[in-house]
Amino acid sequence: MITLKSTATWSCSVVKYTVAIAALGFLGILTPSAFGQAASTLHPMKVVGNTACAECHEEEVKAWTLSSHKRADSVHRDAKTRATADKIAKAMGLASGAAMTTSALCTECHFTRQKLGGALKVIGGVSCESCHGGGKDYLKIHGEKEKISSREERQKLSKAAGMLYPHDTHLVAENCFNCHIVRDEKLVNVGGHVARSKAFNLVSWSSGEVRHNFYTPNYQRSPKKNLATVKNRQRKMLVVGMLLDLRYSLTNLSKGKTAGGAYRKAMGSRAYTIINKELPAVIAKLGGAAAPSELIKIDEIAKGVKLGGKQSLVAEAAGALEEHIAAFSTGHDGSKLAGVDSLIPKTSKGTVWQP
Repeated sequence: MITLKSTATWSCSVVKYTVAIAALGFLGILTPSAFGQAASTLHPMKVVGNTACAECHEEEVKAWTLSSHKRADSVHRDAKTRATADKIAKAMGLASGAAMTTSALCTECHFTRQKLGGALKVIGGVSCESCHGGGKDYLKIHGEKEKISSREERQKLSKAAGMLYPHDTHLVAENCFNCHIVRDEKLVNVGGHVARSKAFNLVSWSSGEVRHNFYTPNYQRSPKKNLATVKNRQRKMLVVGMLLDLRYSLTNLSKGKTAGGAYRKAMGSRAYTIINKELPAVIAKLGGAAAPSELIKIDEIAKGVKLGGKQSLVAEAAGALEEHIAAFSTGHDGSKLAGVDSLIPKTSKGTVWQP
């Protein structure tokens, strides 16, 4: 059994969780909120592992094995990143980078964790369930064509059981931001970890090496071709990604304790750029005052935020954004967002794998 030793504190949607992994593990009362910063979307007791997914999604898993997501659990061994991992680990009071396999400070984002019986263990890097939710309750439902012939009904039941489908842009993207924007201030200010993945962009990062799209828009499987993301989805991902980036940056800014620290500077700088440059650019491309009402409301809220002001008000603004972001995501499929096409990145992160 691996005992996850660190204690981390995080607020998600302005709700504060105190994570005491070692103590809870010893008492045998591990709960969904006791698993670190990604706990809101992936519960180790729901994880079944990639092998179960590969039975029907061989090509998707192959693409994953060649991606950085697969290698996320080996930064302490890789020659290019080992020294950095050791430096960060020691600054955080860990013996070496190898301790990342047992410290919740690291495992919550670099690994997929599974709870079997009383044991909580790491079983791989950032994997299928890290993005699509723990499969225990939906695994048999979402592919059960013989018993549930209706695709719509399978999707409905699978979603109710915890599955996150790619077209659920808002929900899947939250999993990305849960880890690509670091939420532990000490890890950045003391440990020297980057505050956010460099140049992270939801569209370009999802359309490169991590792309694993073997279904046509009408849900026909195409195992011989890793298909490009359709334009409508790219448009929607561009806007939703920007909006979530703003919400996460504001929330983290509101929780940072060191005013002049690298953490708050990074979060404040990113929020400033979105509020004053990226969001206005998107609204202008979509017709200015005629842009989607959700974006107009978000812009209104964002413009009223004083980034260097009272943190409780920054947190309040971040929380107020959520309903409008969700409404935009559910209300738009991208077909009416052609105005943002010129803002979509022309390049992708990494090389797409093809069968």
